[in-house]
Amino acid sequence: MENSKASETPKTNIKELLVNNFAFLGLILVLVLFEILTGGKLLGQRNLMNIFNNFFSIALCSMMYTFVMALGELDLSVGAIVGFSAAMGAFSATISPALILPVALLTGTGIGLLSGFATAYLRVESFIGTLAISFIFRGLTTYFLNGSVGIPISMRVFDEDWVKILTMIIVLVVSGTLFQKCAFGKNCRAVGASREAARQSGVDVEKTRMLSFMLVGLICGLVGFFTLVRACTASSKTGNAFEFDVLLAVLFGGMPLSGGWNVKFRAAIIGSVAMALLKSGMSLVGIDGLTQQVVQGILLVVVVAISFDRRSAAVIK
Repeated sequence: MENSKASETPKTNIKELLVNNFAFLGLILVLVLFEILTGGKLLGQRNLMNIFNNFFSIALCSMMYTFVMALGELDLSVGAIVGFSAAMGAFSATISPALILPVALLTGTGIGLLSGFATAYLRVESFIGTLAISFIFRGLTTYFLNGSVGIPISMRVFDEDWVKILTMIIVLVVSGTLFQKCAFGKNCRAVGASREAARQSGVDVEKTRMLSFMLVGLICGLVGFFTLVRACTASSKTGNAFEFDVLLAVLFGGMPLSGGWNVKFRAAIIGSVAMALLKSGMSLVGIDGLTQQVVQGILLVVVVAISFDRRSAAVIK
């Protein structure tokens, strides 16, 4: 019996090591694989900015999405929020280009408020509630735009690299501090671990949940703004499938679907880097958009399966 247990221990340790370090191993695998397939072009000087542009939008949203994940919730409306915020920003440009950013931010925050209210106070499951919100605002975007709406080409000044890098640093510092150091971040993880225990500890569970969705809406409004100024046009396809890029990023980074105290902020960054490398690598190899969606769908299933394995291992311990 002792020999049997001894022989099982190394296998168990290896499996746990692989599962617990999946994010880093996955990142290294993606990096090495596409560096080989592209003949060293993936990390070439010409492609680095392309990687950053892929990373920028996903990372911005993923960092705020961490608060929703900590609750053990999902927000499937982020792509629709990006699209509708960009559309409203484009419409506001007909009055004054100075209105584009505040209108996009207010629009995103407002939709986040609706999602949070439905989830926290109407007791609608976040998966269903945000999916419904997504359908509603996708439809409204298509209805209002009736094609596409452009903005002045001069707005591309906000697509400069230094603007995006500065924005990234600000969002990273604010969201990281809020999640790691402030009571709000701890409250989100406490609610994800146990709503009743958090409530008994004095946490306003409903308010915490609603504010988390509002933060996601706010950052989606910002992403919508940068998406708009880069293309100088908003269409019904703006932000299409963006929610799956973000969801795959946070899960690939090692965030558990169950939420709680196991949610780590660094997972958003690691996963976003991996997603940026993956999307850029597939484009360099020549994989078309539809095939890329298939690859991402398969990867999402694999990552979700592994996240469930991680939680099961934690329970067994």
